Amino acid sequence: MAKSTQRSGGGSATRGGGPRVGSRRQGSSSLAGRDDQSKLAALVADRLIGDIAALGWPEGEIVGSEAELLERCGVSRAVFREAVRLLEHLHVARMRRGPGGGLMVLAPTVDSATDAVAIYLCYVGAEIDEVLAARLALEEAAAELAARRLTETHLTQLRALVAAEQAGTARDLRALHNLVAQVTGNPALAFFVDLLNRMMQLYLPVSTRFSKETLEASHTAHAAIVDAILQGDGGLARARMRTHLRAEAAYLAGQRPSRHRLVELPVIAGRSPKRAEQTAAHIFRDVAARDWPVGALLGSEAELMERYGVSRAVLREAVRLLEYHQVARMRRGPGGGLFVVEPGSEAITEAVALQVDRRGIRPRDLHEVRVAVEMAVLDLVLARAGAGDPVASRLQDVLDAERAASPEAFVVVGHDLHGVLASVSGNRVMELLVGVLVRLQRFHGAVPRERAGEPVPTDEVVEVHRRIVEAIVAGDLDLARHRMRRHLDALAHWVR
Repeated sequence: MAKSTQRSGGGSATRGGGPRVGSRRQGSSSLAGRDDQSKLAALVADRLIGDIAALGWPEGEIVGSEAELLERCGVSRAVFREAVRLLEHLHVARMRRGPGGGLMVLAPTVDSATDAVAIYLCYVGAEIDEVLAARLALEEAAAELAARRLTETHLTQLRALVAAEQAGTARDLRALHNLVAQVTGNPALAFFVDLLNRMMQLYLPVSTRFSKETLEASHTAHAAIVDAILQGDGGLARARMRTHLRAEAAYLAGQRPSRHRLVELPVIAGRSPKRAEQTAAHIFRDVAARDWPVGALLGSEAELMERYGVSRAVLREAVRLLEYHQVARMRRGPGGGLFVVEPGSEAITEAVALQVDRRGIRPRDLHEVRVAVEMAVLDLVLARAGAGDPVASRLQDVLDAERAASPEAFVVVGHDLHGVLASVSGNRVMELLVGVLVRLQRFHGAVPRERAGEPVPTDEVVEVHRRIVEAIVAGDLDLARHRMRRHLDALAHWVR
């Protein structure tokens, strides 16, 4: 079922108030391009997100009654309620009924991003070892950074968690990994570590149970990692995290994990019992079970209503979610119906952009994650190139395009080498991460105001890229890593 990944410009979420990375331009929702009601609902959802962001994401507060918001937005009740359903699906806000009710802001959750990533990885056929490799890249970096950034509060939390594990009262094996990422003080790193840990769980059989011996071995490894962090020894913490995750990978290899588990999960429905989301999940599973036949007709609206036993209103709401996740699209008129589409990464960028905004993630936080991922990508590329994989011609094409690009076009083209390296790495999870991180930095305020008028040194970037490619083609790992590291450090000038 492996598919080639699709590069897309990336939608994002419109925000108001503040030049954060997550800020999205009005009307850029990934639902744009649908029918008129859907487009209008997406714009209303964007506006409501902007209003909520401008208020500082006041969790639990009512930002307006339905009547007040209907008047403010100037749309029909049907359009408004569709917009609210999108906000509920993104876990931004929900409508609370009854006296004193209205649109209530929700606490941030990683669930919407998990759903979006699961759908995309199901489409491209990514396997669990690709998730594990991406985890290794981020969690090694997190362990090393945690040793340097440890606070007394975090010290207490780490000790408490290790004690709980040793006492047998802590059963969530992800907790230590998430806490180490939080100790770094980088909310972007914490978010992506949590996301990848959740993704890994989706590959495991439902019946997976860890033996007492396995849990004890994991707890022992966790205690050793924490000990290195408390000593302030970043190199040792990194090495112990690497050893632990490689042992985990070896263990999971014997559990027969499968990407087909992604198909079995109601990823679109998430944890909601609502009929529309459950219907969307059923249609998603049917599409995945058919090996994602892009362009195929799933049925007319009437046929789908009968097949899934739902009303027109429920089906149309389900279709909106399928369109949002780029699973299928409804075409109106003669010969119309619901057609399978090729997923891009817009829904993922959208979901991540929301998290970026709500968690106060700064451009430099994202850049730190990007450095960890791209250095791991480079190692994979060099391993493949050393085995005779023909990557040189693709890299040369990128350099030629950069030399020919105008200064205006270079803002986009100048990132292409990074995307191509991720593509030829053979790891579709890291390719996705690089694509999302680059788009977030490109479109959402990565260049600080004081440098907004500073020209991009295109000649310097082209030369640095040429030297990186030269080292890759020569198979010189140390030199390629040195040049890439210096290049990524230099890019930090544009994102602080």
